[in-house]
Amino acid sequence: MSSSSSEQCDVISLPEDQVFEMLTRVSLDDLAACRQVSTRWRRLTYEPAFAPLHCRRADAVSGYLVQTVARNRYHATFVSSMHPSPPPADLVSLDFLPSPHVRVEAVSPHRGLVCCVDADADAATPRKLASSYYVCKPATRQWRALPNPRLRYRTAATAMLARPGGGGGGAADFKIVRFSVPTLRNCLRCEVFDSRGMEWRRSADVAVWPESLVEAAPAVRAHGAMHWLRWPDRLSGGAEDIFAFDVKTETWRLIGLPPEATTEKRWARKKVAAVEGKLCLVVVVDEEVEVWVLAGYRQERWEKKMTASLTRLAMEEGNSFILRDLYASDVAFFNSVYRVLW
Repeated sequence: MSSSSSEQCDVISLPEDQVFEMLTRVSLDDLAACRQVSTRWRRLTYEPAFAPLHCRRADAVSGYLVQTVARNRYHATFVSSMHPSPPPADLVSLDFLPSPHVRVEAVSPHRGLVCCVDADADAATPRKLASSYYVCKPATRQWRALPNPRLRYRTAATAMLARPGGGGGGAADFKIVRFSVPTLRNCLRCEVFDSRGMEWRRSADVAVWPESLVEAAPAVRAHGAMHWLRWPDRLSGGAEDIFAFDVKTETWRLIGLPPEATTEKRWARKKVAAVEGKLCLVVVVDEEVEVWVLAGYRQERWEKKMTASLTRLAMEEGNSFILRDLYASDVAFFNSVYRVLW
């Protein structure tokens, strides 16, 4: 026991450049465990230079699938700050799927899995017997058809969680949670798909007004749960909050926003994001952006991290730019009409 503890202390006390070099060579599955070793190791894995080097050595890609709609057709374009702009056309694409027109429903960032729906079948024949759901890995152009959930109920939100597979070979197990709007429209109907059983399972309904979820907003994973921003509703007393759902335990909770963001800036544009494993709230008012960090998740304790001006960006892009995500602790990801920018 003492020998093992001594060896661990020797590793932790290595110079930062050696630790940095070592961490850039660990696998994606081991990186999460390395972040739990110490605060210093965790900080190094979030350095700006870490992700590009780690992806290069792991032969991985990192970026965003930006989904747009034009003439009733969905288009998903991959963009990354680590590749030239525009990136190679075959770097990440969905053109290998059997359906030529798919809508991205959810993404599992860690394993690079994407849940898609055949948009034509979903819109034209919602009770179609053939499968309209797919899960795919664009980086390797692999895909699998999934059985359909209850498509008679309109989808309100979808999330996806992947984990290392038990069979080896680099395969991943995954879960998909789908919230839909029941006939009475008084709650969220919950279905869970587990790749180990290859079937959808009905879970307990969630006592949340279904129309309150921000439409088409992707799930944000942090603190072991999926999160969506909610509009004010009758049950919440007219205040915005965040809907959190733990896919593993299938439990949920509502997280209140900082009072300054719900009273003084009630009508401001808001976005939830995850940075360095913590849940964040981004508030955009006119030409200014505020970033709040949920420092105490269980206690719902918010701390304001920064305030930044968007005046220069507005002068160059006009009012067409939209904040999509926090790429890093101090880097935001925007898209305008014809391009994306960090």
